[in-house]
Amino acid sequence: MDIEFLHTPTEDEPFAVIIKPRGTASAPLYEGDPSAYTQAASRFPELNNVKGKKECEHGLLHRIDTDTEGLLLIASSQDFYDYMQGVQEEGNFIKSYKAICNPRANLPEGYPEKPYDAKSIISKGYANIQVKSMFRPYGIKNREVRPVTSTCGKAALKKASPAWYTTDITLKQKDNNTFTADCILSKGYRHQVRCHLSWLGFPIEGDPLYSAQENELPAQDFKFWASKIQFPLKTASGVIQKIFEYKPKNAPEL
Repeated sequence: MDIEFLHTPTEDEPFAVIIKPRGTASAPLYEGDPSAYTQAASRFPELNNVKGKKECEHGLLHRIDTDTEGLLLIASSQDFYDYMQGVQEEGNFIKSYKAICNPRANLPEGYPEKPYDAKSIISKGYANIQVKSMFRPYGIKNREVRPVTSTCGKAALKKASPAWYTTDITLKQKDNNTFTADCILSKGYRHQVRCHLSWLGFPIEGDPLYSAQENELPAQDFKFWASKIQFPLKTASGVIQKIFEYKPKNAPEL
């Protein structure tokens, strides 16, 4: 499917903000490989002039899962890319996600003890929670990840990422069997939000990897999207906050 542009590169704002559809990879595996980035660069070839951490990804500043739809940011100048690396290191590049979740009583294999009591959250109907962990690859061909904490065994700790990752989550009850989730992070790991919600006992509805109803729903019924990005931008008149938001046309009211 084709991407959409929320912002196109200009001299004063040298970046693109795009909406990546579900089922499209954020980044190419090699130069020219089909992806959201490749589509963006075909319209704005100057994106290819930026040198990023991976040669074929150029100025792609973050990614979202292929299963996930929503916002991506791509630098169109080396100066902006380098500047945003500092913004990210300082924790000032904020990404937000929205989800519909179905509470689950028991955790699948590979998870440590739940960080919070899901029954307590369900009884109150809401929660503001900060979930923090390291991560390790898990499952067939490492398709999934699992949280790792300091209380995990030596085998899990040996495989864990060196850094800790934090997700700020607001859960609100929508009906008897459904909660909405607003999730915010400044530093991300693969599947971070999906895994942290699953660990809490609130997997995302239709998630093909982390939901209790795994493989029962088609990918388009995955109730999760990258809804907002925010970062400071230096201008001639000072620093301003750039905010971009997205809501799918068929998204439920949260």
